[in-house]
Amino acid sequence: MPQGRVLIVEADEWVTTLVRRFLSDAAFQTEVAATAREGFERAVEMQPDLLLVDVVLPDIDGFWVTKRVRAEPGRLATTPIILVSQREDSNARLEALNLGADVFLSAPFRHEEVIAQVDALMGMAKRLRGKRDSMYQEPGAPAFKAALQGDVSQISVPTLLSMLEMERRTGTVRVRGPSNAMADIELSGGAVIGTRLGGKESPALGVFREVVKWNSGKYAFESAERSDSAKTKMPTSLLLLEAMRLNDEALR
Repeated sequence: MPQGRVLIVEADEWVTTLVRRFLSDAAFQTEVAATAREGFERAVEMQPDLLLVDVVLPDIDGFWVTKRVRAEPGRLATTPIILVSQREDSNARLEALNLGADVFLSAPFRHEEVIAQVDALMGMAKRLRGKRDSMYQEPGAPAFKAALQGDVSQISVPTLLSMLEMERRTGTVRVRGPSNAMADIELSGGAVIGTRLGGKESPALGVFREVVKWNSGKYAFESAERSDSAKTKMPTSLLLLEAMRLNDEALR
């Protein structure tokens, strides 16, 4: 049984053949596009379960593909994206993650590593979509047109924020935790642009370290049509990882 559909956006025929072969051996269905524009058009058409995109493409680049996919409405915006590069580049890695790529791989990489990443990202996307769908009060209702509300004990704060980042959402998350502690997290395209704790502006990392510990309480997300483009954007996923790492170290 096929494990899922992967769209490979790669100009090099030899690399394409090699990647298709080992993904097919792992029971993944594959489709191919050779340019950025073709890759985006194929993604819209086929709605793949994952995109594997080379940074360097003949017409534009893999960053453009990532940005366009994340800006699309509906399911496509949540599709996991792996960007690959033929060389290690810290600036390219940071740009990829800021644009919404889930993983940035630099050559040389092992086939087993790619398969493991593909499998893990598809599983994560499926779980997050299931949790997202469970939050809608009315089946088929337009996503995020009204405030979403729920219980932190059922959907954790890291899961909620990860989902909103994947869907590139803009708006405000309000979390009320134990003892009525309250935190507000402003998002723009899924990235953090402002944080408040107890109604006062506070550093984002400090707020994240607090809210990831809350296992009870309520949350609400209210979408906004526009964001403040002048504010600095911080990747939500990186803040979550750093907050959880620091909290773990503090317990040792």
